[in-house]
Amino acid sequence: MPAQPAPDLTAVPAVALEIDVQTALALSRATSRAVIAISPKAHRAMMDAIGLEAAAQDVQGGPVAELVATLLRGHLDQLK
Repeated sequence: MPAQPAPDLTAVPAVALEIDVQTALALSRATSRAVIAISPKAHRAMMDAIGLEAAAQDVQGGPVAELVATLLRGHLDQLK
């Protein structure tokens, strides 16, 4: 019986991070749909809050914060 290769443990953190990111995105989309269904005022308040968070990420600076800000603004565009 051939020996099984050792699992690549360096990939585990990347997979866990990917799962966390996908879960967060799915929850965000579901929350957005729920808020939009509540009322136009709730929709506006959510969009304002996302815009403020994007601006806060810009102030924080750095490549990750810039990417997050860009993704948040993309999400805002989809909600219009």
